[in-house]
Amino acid sequence: MRAGQILWINLLTHGLTGVAMGAEPLSPGAMARPPRPPRQHILGAGVWQRVLLLGLVVASASLGAALWARGGEGRWQSVLFVALLAAQLGVVLGLRERLLTRANPFLPVAVLASAALGAAALYLPFLRDVLETVPLSWGDHAAPAVAGLLGFTTARLPKQGI
Repeated sequence: MRAGQILWINLLTHGLTGVAMGAEPLSPGAMARPPRPPRQHILGAGVWQRVLLLGLVVASASLGAALWARGGEGRWQSVLFVALLAAQLGVVLGLRERLLTRANPFLPVAVLASAALGAAALYLPFLRDVLETVPLSWGDHAAPAVAGLLGFTTARLPKQGI
């Protein structure tokens, strides 16, 4: 993967969607829960295990997609690019407390905008040249779609100890 591609993905997944995540409504019952112990680490109570699991799934799904598409002409790099973006956007949607809510319309819009800008990196000649991607066929999008679904499904797993 090229440095520009990584920066583009970071911009899309941590910029647009990160800001939109900040507008998510408070979890039900959040104010009724007791506070965490003052000495507890920020990644305590099972948070570090969840972060590790999500990171492993995103990395494995993305690399698996690239291995599936390995071949010439840089196609595998573009599949890796799309798979990493899809897996991270899947995690963003999966972390949402209530999936189908109108309380924060910015998050689905941010995810759609990020996906569109990811597609623009493959199909707009200017961005394709800058980011060194190649256009993908419809069949090439199968593995990235699976990566996105794996990210979403893993994020939906019950939060134990958090």
